[in-house]
This record gives sequence, C-alpha cells and structure tokens, in this order.
Amino acid sequence: MADYFSIQALLDTIENMTIIRDNSGNDDGTDTLTGVSWFTYNSAVAESIFVNGNSWMGIGTNTEQVKVHRRDAKVWTIRREEGTIYNYYKFLRVRWEGYSYYSATSEDVRLVWDLLLLDTGDIVLNFAVVPTNASYLGECVLVTGSGNISFTPVAGQTVSFLHQDATGTAFTKSDTLPILLDPYNRRYLITDANNELYTVEEGALLKLNETELTAEVFETYGIQDIPDGNLLLTLSDPTILYWHDSENRFPPFRATYTGIPKPQVIYSENIDMSDSSILGIEKVIADCDDAALFAVSFDAGETWWTYTGTDWAQLSEEKSGMSKSALEAISTDAWSEKAIIGQLMYRFVISGENGYVKTITTDYLNREE
Repeated sequence: MADYFSIQALLDTIENMTIIRDNSGNDDGTDTLTGVSWFTYNSAVAESIFVNGNSWMGIGTNTEQVKVHRRDAKVWTIRREEGTIYNYYKFLRVRWEGYSYYSATSEDVRLVWDLLLLDTGDIVLNFAVVPTNASYLGECVLVTGSGNISFTPVAGQTVSFLHQDATGTAFTKSDTLPILLDPYNRRYLITDANNELYTVEEGALLKLNETELTAEVFETYGIQDIPDGNLLLTLSDPTILYWHDSENRFPPFRATYTGIPKPQVIYSENIDMSDSSILGIEKVIADCDDAALFAVSFDAGETWWTYTGTDWAQLSEEKSGMSKSALEAISTDAWSEKAIIGQLMYRFVISGENGYVKTITTDYLNREE
C-alpha cells in the first residue's frame, strides 16, 4: 500500500490504483468491490463498495448513496486503491471512469470521478473529468441518513463531506479538503538573521539562551502551532523552524503571508521659484492616500518644515510630516511666510500596503505680464 504526504498528493495520481474493470463497458450492472472495516456510513460498515454503471456508488449497501451525474450512463474502467497518509491515516479510493451517455464515447460526455473514504469518517469526491454537454448531466447528491446533500461537480475540483457523528449519518458539505494534522509530536521555533532562537510565551516572543538546535531544545521550548505572523514583524529575516519526533517524511508546509513594505521616504527635485513672474504659492493639492506624510523645505533640503495650522514648525525626524489635509489647508499667507528665497522642495513618506503618492500640484501666484 502506498503512503502519501497529503490528500491532494493522493488525488493527483492514479499510479498506485489497481484496475478492477479494464475498459469493459457496464451499462446498468453493479460491480462489488472489497471495502474496509474501519468506515461506517449510514450505520453500515463499508465492507463492500458497490459501483454501478449509471454513475452511482453504495457504501456498505447496494443502494444509490453517492450519485455523480447519475443517469443512463456507462462505466468502462473501475480502479481501487487502499493506503495511508502520513503513514497514519487510512484511506480507500474508488474511481469511476466512463461516459454519462451509455451509447456514446465522445469527449463531451466523458465522466471520471473518485470516491475517497478517510478513517476520520470524512468523504471526499474528486471530479477529474466532467461532461461539457449539458444535455447529458444527471443528479448529483450524497444520500445520508439525515437528508440528501446536493452538489455541483466542477472538473479538477473536489467537494468534501465532513462527518458529524460516529455512525456516518450526518455530514456537512465543504468546498475544501479535510484537514489532516500530521500525527507527530511537532514543535516550532523561530530564528532571525543573527541565528538567535525564539519561542512564544504568553503571546509574545521570548529569546532563548540556547544556540544549538537539538531535539531536546525543540521538545523543551518549541510550540505546537505555527506562530502568529504578527510576532515575526519585529525580527530581521525570520525563519520558522519545524521538528517532529518521527523518521517519516516531513509533511508539506503551506503558509499564507502578506508583505507590507517599510515606510519609504521620497524627495522631490528642488523647485526653482526665483523667476520674477512668481509672486508666491496659492495652494498645494496632493493625489495620495490618507496615510501619506509631507514636509517642505525652502533651502534645498537643509531644513524641513510642517505647518501646525497656525505656525511653521521645524522637523527633526526623517519619517515625520503633516497629513494630506494639513498640506492642502496651508493658506497663501502662511506660504508667504517661508517661501521667500525662491526654492521649494517636497519630502513625502509612503507607508502600508496601499500607500501611494501620485502627484503634488503647486499652484503659484503669478505676476500679470
């Protein structure tokens, strides 16, 4: 029996499946396949799996319980596989291959789907090929002891039915695969660009004195769940380290992350306002997000200023400044207090994943020619 890293890895191949019916058409008949003793469906142990040519299967009983475009179809090939995931979870997989129209073998009515039973009690249906001819689509439903659950097959996708009781009577539908946690004593630690080790204690990072990675360090200080990504923002080049107490292969690691750039400080060119036609500044308008910060210089960047609404104040921090609304509210008279030596320069700070500054428009007061 084959072992897999994940449910998806199992569904991605038929290499280890045994052919039960080999390219031999079966219209209305039913093939009886060996089932498993560890799965119960509608209070019946799935000792046998019944595969019908009209695109339905029975789990433990010869009745129409799993229907995928059930109609007058024909199955040509049936495959079966039994194995494990993580060398721990058991599964049984049965594949139906044929056509949703019994007297045709054209691609527009081809139908290929898998029934996957997991020893967790969950069921997965995998739709490898779905008919494109809408005239030959049939009923799609899982018949359970607590009611029917309808679904719509989409080629290349799956639908899951998560068990709600021990008798396999009640299920809930899900568009995602069941989550199978690796069955190991697993631990996570964190390291940074300086190879310092960290764990998480009471929701905060805790720096460790240990520098050597050993099983004992992981077991003593490691945490069981992947650390909150927000905790890593304070570290330089953080890395999440994973360990488990088994010689089995590591499970695939998947993470979703959002990169937020550090605040960027950008400078404009030094604007020459020395022309005799320029009398002053009337107003400034900025096309930017609300988080952008602005500062202005009147001496080619030697000093930087913000306006408080009543007075000009000199800034000492490079990433400080006034808001868009404060910049646009500076009056003509306030501009005339500082813009007196014919130079103007802007500094702006962009921050956050959606930060931007498109334009800064300066309207001058001009002398009539």
